[in-house]
Amino acid sequence: MNGEIEEIKSQIEVLVEKVADLAIQDLRETISAGEDKSSSKEKQLVRVRRSLEKASHLLSGIEDEVRH
Repeated sequence: MNGEIEEIKSQIEVLVEKVADLAIQDLRETISAGEDKSSSKEKQLVRVRRSLEKASHLLSGIEDEVRH
C-alpha cells in the first residue's frame, strides 16, 4: 500500500506544479492587461493548489499509519 500512496503523492506533486504554473501564467496575463488585482481564475487556481497540497499531506499521514 505504501508504494501506491507514494505514486499518488508523486502524481499530486506534478499536478501542484502544473496548477501553480497556470496561476502564474494567469497573473502575468492580468498584469499585462494593466489590471491591479488578481483575477478570480488565479485565486481559484491558488485554492486548487492548496487543496492538492493538503491532499498530499493527508496521504502522508495515512502512509505513516501503515508503517507503524
